[in-house]
Amino acid sequence: MSEFKNDKVLDHDLPRFEEVELTPVSPKYLQVIIVNSIIFSLIVMGAAATGYFFLKEVLADYLWMFFSIILGLVLFNFGYQILAFGQRKYAFRERDVIYQYGLISKSIIIIPFDRIQHTALEEGWLSRSLGLKSLTVFTAGGGGSDLSINGLPKDIAESFNQLILTKIDSEKALSDSLTNDNLSAVTQDYTHDKSTLDSSPHDEHPV
Repeated sequence: MSEFKNDKVLDHDLPRFEEVELTPVSPKYLQVIIVNSIIFSLIVMGAAATGYFFLKEVLADYLWMFFSIILGLVLFNFGYQILAFGQRKYAFRERDVIYQYGLISKSIIIIPFDRIQHTALEEGWLSRSLGLKSLTVFTAGGGGSDLSINGLPKDIAESFNQLILTKIDSEKALSDSLTNDNLSAVTQDYTHDKSTLDSSPHDEHPV
């Protein structure tokens, strides 16, 4: 049975994820982002045109301002999505997965393999035509997906999915082994104490 240790960890001993070289998602995924942005822009502009049709009497004096704001929002979203694409990066280490995204506010998600319950591979019609897949990770206690890495090449997504599943099985086997060792140790201690009590002489009390 392995000896339990809980030594103090110094600051310089902690692993630094900033030093990990992250891998950008596939450049092909930019096409998916552009198509989605165009569809979103058409929906917004269509909604704006419909709103103006019903409110043209109210908005008649503010027509240029109304459509300028709509056009500005559409262009901002389009530019933001393209620039933020360069910040989509990931890395798989021995015990966890790292994902970075965001432009104005950069976010970094780190999920240990021992927290992952299951994974899923997904692909849309455009991603399928480009040979891309999304890897979604679900953790214990989460109501939905905790991490989705979009824009992975199909072979890489499938390889990482198998890697995570293998790691999950390995971590579970290790946890079960430690649990069984601890239960065995407790049982042995209990048996030893019981044997000691049974073999010790009992006090005799006169009647």
